[in-house]
Amino acid sequence: MCHFRSMRFFRLCRGLLVGACIWPASLPAAEPVAVGWIERVKVEGLVIAAKLDTGANTSSLHVSDIRWFVRDDGDWVAFDASDEKGAKRHFEKKVVRLSRIKRLSSTAQKRPTVVLGVCLGRTYRLTEVNLVDRTGFNYRFLLGRRFMAKHFVVDPARTYTVEPECAGTGAP
Repeated sequence: MCHFRSMRFFRLCRGLLVGACIWPASLPAAEPVAVGWIERVKVEGLVIAAKLDTGANTSSLHVSDIRWFVRDDGDWVAFDASDEKGAKRHFEKKVVRLSRIKRLSSTAQKRPTVVLGVCLGRTYRLTEVNLVDRTGFNYRFLLGRRFMAKHFVVDPARTYTVEPECAGTGAP
């Protein structure tokens, strides 16, 4: 009788260990991090105050002087962006697509869309960002739901809850 209980326990433990090794996706996913509707993000090394917009699919970055040019692999854009302190950085990025942005007050607008590295809290991801002159808006960067999905929930009563801390992830 004692041997039967030991074997049953052994088989149970072995089954749990094998199951954990074979099916790691069955482990519960990490809970999304709650953040405020305004947060500081790091975009390719620039720290920028961003509005987190769950109504926008794609993120948008305020840039000045977009210049189009062609390379062997397609259309590219050159542009300048600046951080909260006014430090500017020059970029040259391949255009991955043209975003068609619907606007309430006017006709749809087509914007060049590039891939940029974005850090929010401790999460670093490459994400599509459309480029536009956001003069007159309160925030230079609008973070869309494609970046936030499954990673963040937005608490509209809070602001500046996390700082961009993506060291060691390859983030600039």
